[in-house]
Amino acid sequence: MTLKEFCSKIDYSYLGWICERSVVRDFCEKALEYGFASVCVNPDQVSYAASLLKGRAGVSCVCGFPCGANSTAIKIAEALEAIDNGATDVDIVSNLSMVRNRELDRLAREYREIVAAVREKKPDTVIKFIIYAPYGSNPCLTDEELKAVSAAVDASGADYIKFVADPALIKGYIGSTVKMKFSGCSSFGVTLDAVEKGCERVGCDENIVPWIEANKTVFEER
Repeated sequence: MTLKEFCSKIDYSYLGWICERSVVRDFCEKALEYGFASVCVNPDQVSYAASLLKGRAGVSCVCGFPCGANSTAIKIAEALEAIDNGATDVDIVSNLSMVRNRELDRLAREYREIVAAVREKKPDTVIKFIIYAPYGSNPCLTDEELKAVSAAVDASGADYIKFVADPALIKGYIGSTVKMKFSGCSSFGVTLDAVEKGCERVGCDENIVPWIEANKTVFEER
């Protein structure tokens, strides 16, 4: 894998309570410099990021962020507005309360409704469903829940399933139509491992740039 190929899988994410436009601009400049797939921003920054990138890199927008508890109608409205403002990708947070409350049919229906609405609006929009499932002694999802949610994403027609788990595990729960996105990388090694295990996208924050600079020889030696 070349450095260019690695960078092309990065969604360069600037998300938080306060997002300064000067930093959004810096993220966009870095995305163009390194060839990142997209810059991922909150809904209010989509228009600005799109005006800077001008189609030279994608603009990802989070919807229902951060906890996914919005209604289906609100998530759809947020996604469609983001597309109107220039988003090429929408990263939509799943309502994991539905999973814990044994409402998997309702969650699957929400997935399908969102995909249908986005596809009708702009068919080539990249749709990613976030199903945070971190490692640890108290994970958000049990293995059975993770398997069920992964299957629901796979059946929805979305492009990506976005997670924090072992990619090999997720790969066993999905078919060939949905791709994998690893989220919240904590180190360069974790990021590289996710890509090497088949993740076509990886969500990274500002740390990825110094990590890349410190590890360029990893790619030069391959």
